[in-house]
Amino acid sequence: MNARAQSLAEPAVTDYFVCASPLGEHVDWLAQTLVSAGAVEAAPLEPTALAQRIAGLNPVLVFVDFSGGHAQAASAAAAAVRLSHPGLPIVALGSIAEPESALAALRAGVHDFVDFSAPAEDALRITRGLLDHVGEQPSRHGKLIALLGARAGMGASTLAANLSVLLQKRSAAQGRQTALVDLGLPAGDGALYLNTRCEFDFVEAVRNLRRFDRTFVNTALARHSSGVALTSLPPNLAGLRDVSYASCVGLLNRLRAFFDYQIIDLGGFSNRDFVAQTACAVDESWLLCDQGVASVVSAVELLDSLRDAGVDTGNVRLVVNQYDPALGLSPAQIAERLGLSLAVTLPSRRVPIGHAANQGKLIVDVAERDPYVRALEPLVERVTGGTGAAASRTASGLSALKRFIQPTSKRS
Repeated sequence: MNARAQSLAEPAVTDYFVCASPLGEHVDWLAQTLVSAGAVEAAPLEPTALAQRIAGLNPVLVFVDFSGGHAQAASAAAAAVRLSHPGLPIVALGSIAEPESALAALRAGVHDFVDFSAPAEDALRITRGLLDHVGEQPSRHGKLIALLGARAGMGASTLAANLSVLLQKRSAAQGRQTALVDLGLPAGDGALYLNTRCEFDFVEAVRNLRRFDRTFVNTALARHSSGVALTSLPPNLAGLRDVSYASCVGLLNRLRAFFDYQIIDLGGFSNRDFVAQTACAVDESWLLCDQGVASVVSAVELLDSLRDAGVDTGNVRLVVNQYDPALGLSPAQIAERLGLSLAVTLPSRRVPIGHAANQGKLIVDVAERDPYVRALEPLVERVTGGTGAAASRTASGLSALKRFIQPTSKRS
C-alpha cells in the first residue's frame, strides 16, 4: 500500500448525497461545493424515480431544489422521500431571493436550507453540521468488527467465517445482512472455509468505490449459501500497493450502507499502519490470542504498535482462542497481562472444526451444539445488541430561513 502520508492526504468517498433538481447547473454547483464532504449524484424531482435513486445509492442526505418555479414539484418530492425513507434528512436547495420557493421549503418540513446564492462555505458548513449531528437510519449504518490476530495461526479466519454465517442465520429473518471482508493472511482462507469463490477481490472493490450502489453490491460481491457477502484479498498481494489506506477504510465505511454487520478478518495481516487505521474506523476490535507465551508476547507488541499509532485500545476486547484448561494459563491472567477486557473464551476444538472443513463445511453448519459454536453466542449478542442512538439535528440554515420568512408570512 502507499505510504501513510499519501494515504491520509487522499480523500476517500465515504458519503453520498442525492440532489433532486431539474437544473444541471445547480447539481454541478453542489457537487463542486461538497467535494470534500462526499459525492453528489443527480436525480429527478419525479417522486418514483427519486425514491428508486435513493434506494440504489443509500445517501446520507437528500437535497431537493425548490428554486426556479419548481416549488410544487419539490414539495411532492420531499413528501415522497419522507414516506419511502423516513428518517433520511432532506435539505432544501434554493434562494432566499425567491420568497415563495423558500416558504414552500419551510412548509415541506426540510431539515435545513442551503442558499446557492450565498457563499459556498455556508453550504459546506451546513452539510458538515448535518453529517455530525443528524442521526442516521440504523439500516444504513452497519456495525464493523475487526478481528486481529496476535500472530498467524490464531484461528481468526476460522472465527470470522463461522461468526459471519451464524450472524447471517440469526438475523436473516429480520432482513439484516452480513459481510465478511477477508483480509487475513494467508490470503483467501476465509473464502476457502466458506467454500465460496471470490471473483471480485478487495482491491477491485476499492478501485470501484464510486460505483457502489445496491445493484452493484448485489451483483459484484460473492455470496455464501447462507447469504453472507464476501470479498477477499487478491491472489497477487502486490495490488495492495496501488490503493491507499484511506480508500480501503472508505470502502469499509461505504459498505455500512448495505450491510448491518461486517466482520473484517485481519488475522496475520503484517502491515501495522493499515491495521491501526482500520482499528480506528471500526466499532470494536477483537484481539485473538491463545495460551502460548509467544502468542501473548506478540499480542503485547501489537497493542503497543496500535497505541503508538494513536488507537484507543479501550475499544479492543480479548478473545482467548483454542483454550485448553490443561495448559494452566487462564483467560483472566491473559486479559490482565494485556490490559484488555475479556470478550469470550473459545475452547480448543481442532478435530471437529478440521473435520467439518475437510467436508467443505463450517462447524456452525454441521454441529450446532458443539462447544465451539455455543461459545460464539456471546459474540453474536455483542455484535447484534448495540445500535447507534439518534442524535439531535442542526438547523443553522433553516433558522436563518425562518427568520427571513416569518415577517413575510405574517403580512400575507
